[in-house]
Amino acid sequence: MGKPGIANQYFFFSLFREQDIFRNVLMESGLLKDKLNCAKCREPCSLIKRKKSSNGSIWRCKKCRGEKSLRIGSWFSCSKLNLQEIILLTWHLISGTKTCDIERDLGFSSATSADWRQFVHEQVLDHVELTSSKIGGVGKVIEVDESKFGKRKYHRGHYGRRSVGFWGC
Repeated sequence: MGKPGIANQYFFFSLFREQDIFRNVLMESGLLKDKLNCAKCREPCSLIKRKKSSNGSIWRCKKCRGEKSLRIGSWFSCSKLNLQEIILLTWHLISGTKTCDIERDLGFSSATSADWRQFVHEQVLDHVELTSSKIGGVGKVIEVDESKFGKRKYHRGHYGRRSVGFWGC
């Protein structure tokens, strides 16, 4: 079902079955912290199971007994959705699923879908801005070309209504 190496809904549903495995996958991929020091006493916190927690686990300091959410310091921290819902919703948004299909399939409101779509777009943009490098430099020439692409059907239509592409070398 699907192409090897490409995640699909079946992959996520099988991953969601075991809370510990799911949490470990999120930690190994860097989406959740795998270590945390207490904000009060700076001692390392332990990960303990807590059934009342929506995530199934919390960080707890052995020295001062302070507790923090498993989500602290991650992009999950500001949401009331559970981790499984966030992962599925994000996967649908990145996969290009239409908002109306997300609302129907996952049962989210249009406001939730729109907010998360905007949030994911902002995160992707931030990542691109942080990891991109400038092109050119001393002794390098950058040439930019602009071209219009389009096809007039039956020799009708406007010349100016075509897609524009920019390239640089």
